[in-house]
Amino acid sequence: MRYLVVLLALALIAPAAVAKTLQSAYNEAGAGEGYDKLLVLDPNTTYTGGCGVLIGKKSCIRGNGALCDLGDSQVFVAQPGTQLDITGCCLINGGTFGAIYVADSATANIDGNTICKNGLGLYIWAYSSATVKNNIIFKNNKSGGSMYGIAKHQYTGTLNILYNDVDSHYGGNYMYFCPG
Repeated sequence: MRYLVVLLALALIAPAAVAKTLQSAYNEAGAGEGYDKLLVLDPNTTYTGGCGVLIGKKSCIRGNGALCDLGDSQVFVAQPGTQLDITGCCLINGGTFGAIYVADSATANIDGNTICKNGLGLYIWAYSSATVKNNIIFKNNKSGGSMYGIAKHQYTGTLNILYNDVDSHYGGNYMYFCPG
């Protein structure tokens, strides 16, 4: 009986972890602070699945330490005029092309995140630009993935990598992709 009372008390006191898809949270977010989409995550919620940001819009995801289990997907930023500022997220289980995939002339500011257990940590693809600062990027060694921390395409615009802890990737911490 005592055991049952303790369990009941813990259930009432400790908030249960809530799950929500990252894409639905992004879709529901409104504008704010100069962004077309400003998503402020709840650290007591686990966000699942990937997220495609709106093309041609300026978006911000403030993680507040929230866990984003990408489930073999990624946060995808693409096309000219598309910008993502992402900070304070813990991104795990992303797909082969990275937890964050910036492509086709998009821009991203990736600051203060923890990125682990993905195929790639970050992939900055053709003609895109990014600033990657103050992140912990480690053990992106998911089988079937590319197994690097930060990957850069040969036609990447500007890539600023500042003050990150990038370590323990089977393929290496950094990759420069030059097809040819």
